[in-house]
Amino acid sequence: MKKNFFNLLAILFGMFLPQLCSAESEIIVPISSEIDINVERFSASGKYLILWLAPEYGFRTNHRFMARQLNEQKIEVWLSNIAESLYLPQSTSSLKQLDGKYVAELINHAQKTTGKKIVVAGDSYAAVNVLLGAHQWQQRHHQSQDFIGAILFSPSIYASIPSLGLPPEFMSITSSTNIPIMIYQAQKSGNITQYKRLIEQLQQHNNPVYSKFIPNVRSLFYTEEPTREMITNIKSLSPNIRKMIAVLEKHHVPDVPVPLTNIHIKNNGIDHSIKAFKGNDTPNAIQLVDAYGNTFNKKDFKGQITVVNFWATWCPPCVQEIPSLNRLKKKMAGVPFELISINYAEDKETILEFMEKVNVEFPVLLDQNGNFAKKWNVITYPSTFIIDPSGKIKYGVNAAIEWDDPEFINKIKSLL
Repeated sequence: MKKNFFNLLAILFGMFLPQLCSAESEIIVPISSEIDINVERFSASGKYLILWLAPEYGFRTNHRFMARQLNEQKIEVWLSNIAESLYLPQSTSSLKQLDGKYVAELINHAQKTTGKKIVVAGDSYAAVNVLLGAHQWQQRHHQSQDFIGAILFSPSIYASIPSLGLPPEFMSITSSTNIPIMIYQAQKSGNITQYKRLIEQLQQHNNPVYSKFIPNVRSLFYTEEPTREMITNIKSLSPNIRKMIAVLEKHHVPDVPVPLTNIHIKNNGIDHSIKAFKGNDTPNAIQLVDAYGNTFNKKDFKGQITVVNFWATWCPPCVQEIPSLNRLKKKMAGVPFELISINYAEDKETILEFMEKVNVEFPVLLDQNGNFAKKWNVITYPSTFIIDPSGKIKYGVNAAIEWDDPEFINKIKSLL
């Protein structure tokens, strides 16, 4: 009954939020004779303005809902999808192509036309554009106090995704930043495993970096229609954002930016085949509860081949590879072999409902708070570890593959 009630709430919010969260007005910012940037403007009477940059998937209902919540705090919000205005695809690669000059122009235009103090914000890979835009603005305006700093939501600033077991390399702007920053990090986000490293990179020049964790969600914006937890968090965060902007304002944005090294964007190290594992090859002991409430313990991985698969129901590639994992288990019958899957940061009800629709023929363990995935240094989903009979991680895959491909079957069996 309780679950049905919240489902109904989510449906009602899905019906009414698009009307409540439409932009008050749309403006066009001329950047040059050939380029205009479109902005959704949510006006407010206060002295602060947040220039919010679109992430790799564009703006969703919750971005506009938060804009309205911030309006109630007397904060004006401008939503700008620069990639869309430039007719670029909505993608991570598109955001990484931008050098920040359009953001700097938007900051300048917003200040001149409103006279307000400006904060630049963004979630996920929009964080790259936020920091690059601030850097460009510093290069152009050396003594203005109209720019306050940046707000980042679960930022992803990876230059590339590494092979499984290796730490990611950050974009060079991460270590070339010296502005005040506030970070709101979702505790269930997949990038939380690298959060400490990110903070260390951002603070290299003694600039203030504040942070606050957001409970119970993997992001505030990851679904088109908001969940109850997302709505609750946005409502509670809006007053905190107002307070933190005032805190950022007390700090000085340096007149001179840190020199920016050449931006080198590597190809992602996504594995589409079974690759040699390059990280710490000792697997962590497993002590988790499965989807049916049974406790699962495994400390000794010796004497058999063990495949440990991290996945989530919201991850299409994860779901896509389940049938081939089922077939892998059948084809490994008769040899010492075990297949274990670990669901990332979802509740039991979600998993059981999913398993009613999708046939999963192997144990599903629950990493409900996401802490166990951190121990294995998982940053993408699916991620799969193959442990040999000596008890060491031999291979890894950080993408979905067809696990019953004869080449992969032979490679796995060769560990015996």
